[in-house]
Amino acid sequence: MLTDINISISLEGFIMLIDYSEILKTSGFSNQELSNRLGISIAKVELIENKQFYPNESLAQKIIQFSKQKVNLTPPVVADDFQFGQPIKLRRVIFSIIFIIFVSLLFTGFGYQPFWVFLLVLLIGLFVTLPSCFNDYWLINRDGLKINAFSSSSTTKLTQLLHIIPLTQRTISYQDIDHINVIYRTRPRTGPFDINPDILQLICTLKNNQELSINLNVSLEKNLLTLIRVFTYQGVDVYDQQRVLLALTKKENLFQKFNPKFS
Repeated sequence: MLTDINISISLEGFIMLIDYSEILKTSGFSNQELSNRLGISIAKVELIENKQFYPNESLAQKIIQFSKQKVNLTPPVVADDFQFGQPIKLRRVIFSIIFIIFVSLLFTGFGYQPFWVFLLVLLIGLFVTLPSCFNDYWLINRDGLKINAFSSSSTTKLTQLLHIIPLTQRTISYQDIDHINVIYRTRPRTGPFDINPDILQLICTLKNNQELSINLNVSLEKNLLTLIRVFTYQGVDVYDQQRVLLALTKKENLFQKFNPKFS
């Protein structure tokens, strides 16, 4: 009797991705035969078997035909948009400006230095330091990726922070994405008190060969499996050469996995 396997089984807040690797390994076909039947290269078959490649919905439908059990490919259920970065609030910008004014006064002795020195320090803070503290932010939902981007000009970026000029908005549909790479980058530690986190990224390669990088924070790391399921359901292939997703399904700590000397 066939049993049901749901691709989006929830396990204590995690989404378990279907084990395509096991399906191929137990199919009874050689990699060459699988390559011919699936219409993909042998190298891609091997990536699937090594759990380094998660196929889009169309390819997944072909793979589950080799399963000895019944597999249900159900749509992912996502209640809210995935947000990367922080939307800019005017209150936060004003508070930052007040802080820069205070620091400028502190560095110039609260009037001890000539006024032009205070003005110079203040302008550096407003046009160099302040813009660098705010970055682009993204929203990902069922319609695609929405990028809210700042200008590369510090002066224009400052006016955008003050909501005088709107941010540049760009929407990318899933049909425009060729594939996505999951990348974990370790940071060289400068000392025992260096607690800056490593970098977990999604590198989106568009069909026009443009690459877009999305940095994930700690809270989104917990939802990464769900996000990957959204991408594959929308027809996007996902590569994971470092097997980050496999580590998450096993509830491994990514920092300890990629920084064994600190574990």
